[in-house]
Amino acid sequence: MDVLTGMKIFVKVVEANSYAHAAEALDMSVPRISRTISDLEEHLGVRLLQRTTRRMSLTEAGRMYLDRCRLILGDIEDTYSMLSSSATNASGRLKIVAPALFAMRKLAPILREYRALHPNVTIEVALADRAVDLIEGEFDLGILASRYITGQTLVSRPLMSTDFYTCAAPDYLAEHGTPTHPSELEAHPFIAFRTEHNTNEMTFEAPDGTQVTASVNPVVYTNNIGMVRRCALAGLGIGTMSGYLVDDDIRAGKLIRLMPEFRLPDREFRLVYTNRKFIPLKVKAFIDLAVNHFRSQEEPVSAGGMRSE
Repeated sequence: MDVLTGMKIFVKVVEANSYAHAAEALDMSVPRISRTISDLEEHLGVRLLQRTTRRMSLTEAGRMYLDRCRLILGDIEDTYSMLSSSATNASGRLKIVAPALFAMRKLAPILREYRALHPNVTIEVALADRAVDLIEGEFDLGILASRYITGQTLVSRPLMSTDFYTCAAPDYLAEHGTPTHPSELEAHPFIAFRTEHNTNEMTFEAPDGTQVTASVNPVVYTNNIGMVRRCALAGLGIGTMSGYLVDDDIRAGKLIRLMPEFRLPDREFRLVYTNRKFIPLKVKAFIDLAVNHFRSQEEPVSAGGMRSE
């Protein structure tokens, strides 16, 4: 039987002190009310109500069951109210995962605007330059490089793309020479971003659209793109980095972009979440805000940059 419905009918019968009044309040027939109480007693194996032609009273088991029913039904009603509120009011905790340098360079303005619109949401940001399991990490959403998005159940929306540049410090180039073709990179020490360079080869697009594969000679590996930049600035060798990361360095002359006519593939960042249905308002509000924020960004006019899709 439907125990939950039986509990609701039992409570209403006791409160109304009448099958007929309970039936009227619940818009049910009296026989159905009577049958439900009988089925509930049979299901529980105890008598809940003592009934005569003139009066009805609770048994001891009935009094105990009434207290529990009221508590359970109250908890269920509170849960419905809470869930309904979360669907119409952004509140609670919003847990986000994003690449470290991306978050530090690009995320703070969005968080500020989001908090201004939804002050009842607490934001938790985890930084990770790797593939992330959103479900295992209990993340509401992620901003991930497209190469890390493999789950078939994930929903993703394009957020932005960034150019990838080959760079080195002026002092390094003055001492070791400036490569003008990808084939010359093998003769130079290379600073490798571990998640980007699983092999010692890189593929460039030549001015005529053909693919050029070049070998590199890593002397430093790191799992943080910011460390690649620091090593390049220190003159350890040549590195490849996102345009938004080294744009200021290129303008200031601290890094030189090499072989600009040979392009590396763009890196795309996407907003990722786990389900298209029943998205909590706190998550949907962030998705809409982030997409609109980057969509409104103007195309960069400097040496490096990030392009919204």
